[in-house]
This record gives sequence, structure tokens and C-alpha cells, in this order.
Amino acid sequence: MADAWTLHPDYRTPPVPAAAGVVPGPWRHPDGGQIMNGTYERPLPDRQVEVVTIWYGYALSHWSGPRMPRFSSPLVSAWNPVLAQGLAVDPGSPSPYHDELWCDRWIADALLYGRKPYGAFTLPAAEALRWFAKSGGTGLVYHAEPAGGLIRVVAGTAERYAQLFDLDALIADYRGALPPELAEPEVAALEAHGGHSPALRYILSENGEARFAQAPLSVRGLTLGYPPRETAARIAAAALS
Repeated sequence: MADAWTLHPDYRTPPVPAAAGVVPGPWRHPDGGQIMNGTYERPLPDRQVEVVTIWYGYALSHWSGPRMPRFSSPLVSAWNPVLAQGLAVDPGSPSPYHDELWCDRWIADALLYGRKPYGAFTLPAAEALRWFAKSGGTGLVYHAEPAGGLIRVVAGTAERYAQLFDLDALIADYRGALPPELAEPEVAALEAHGGHSPALRYILSENGEARFAQAPLSVRGLTLGYPPRETAARIAAAALS
């Protein structure tokens, strides 16, 4: 069926609860009624796609964006913004986030194991020190500072954007997804970043975090490992507001 949900396996999907007592959420497969768990997509008219990330039947994110069929990357996932920000469609529903530092720990591990190219996290000093030790040899560059009894870390890979991503495919997708007046500034920004790295542009440079906050949406989204289809939808929506 054209409107059927298709599961896209992703090892970032949080495990279902091991303990009894958590009631499954309402999202079920239309055939058989099994509990949905993972990233699901289905096509929409006008070359759009609908995406939902689900944990144990509960939707954590739900959005639509343009189809961008050329680009893919193991550093990019619909789960990256969800797990980094602790998102949930219904904040009152059960979720995989166990405590207030759960997302910070997830970001720290995602950086170590190549699941995203850049991010910031805050951890107790002992945990941060263990992270520093593990980061040796990973190609990560970081900046750390005290933060109210904890340690805040901003880290990113030293590899160049052109090494990390197929920028030609991504640029072609943006040009196909957005009108020229919206696509071309994003394309220019992506091309300008090709010879640089997240570490060089946004950690080692002066006022790196402030510069990152002012970077075009296509660059910020890609640097955080967020889906370009969602970013393209945000760019289009911002132009209409």
C-alpha cells in the first residue's frame, strides 16, 4: 500500500523497557497490531515524506519534509535530535529518558562511537574525565569548562565536512527540495564548509559556539547529525513566517 509505514532500522533506537509495568503506547502496525518501535516513514503527495520515531508504541517525534533521495550518512539519523533533546510528542507519556542527564550521556556516547559529528553535553566531573580518556584516538576535539559543579563539554570531529559527508548529493537534494531563493544560500554555506571540520569551525575558533548558533540551518543541522529533510522543512517554514 502506498500509504503504509515502512520501518527503517537504526541501532540508535532505544531498547524497549525490560521491567514490567510500562504499558505499551498506542502506535501499532495496521497488520497484526504489533507494537511499533523504531523509525517509520511513509510517502505523502507532492514529493513529501512523513517520519515518526517511536519507542514502545509512543511517538517521540513526528514530522514531514521533502524527499531528498540522494543523500544518506551513518552520522545522520532521525533519532539524533530526539535523543539529544529528550523529545516526546506527548511529554506526559512514558519515554526512554531515565533522568535529567540521560540525554547528556547519550550525546557523549554518540560522539565517541561516531553516531554524530558534533555536540555539547554536561556531566559530573568523574564521568567527564572518563569520557576524556576514552576520546583519545577518536579524532575528536573538545573544549571543557566547569558548570555549577558539573563539567560542560563541546566536542566535534576533526575530519573535514567533505570527508564526513557526500556534500554533492546533499546539495543536489537541497536544490531539488527548495526553491532557488531558499536553496542557494544553503548550498553556498555547505560548499564553504567542505574544506573545514566541525572542530576547526566551531570549537577551535574564537567564539565558536556563538558562530555555530548563527550558521545557516543546513550547516547546523548537518553538523549535529540531524535529518536534512527535517531541516529543509524548517527552512521552508521559516521563509513563510
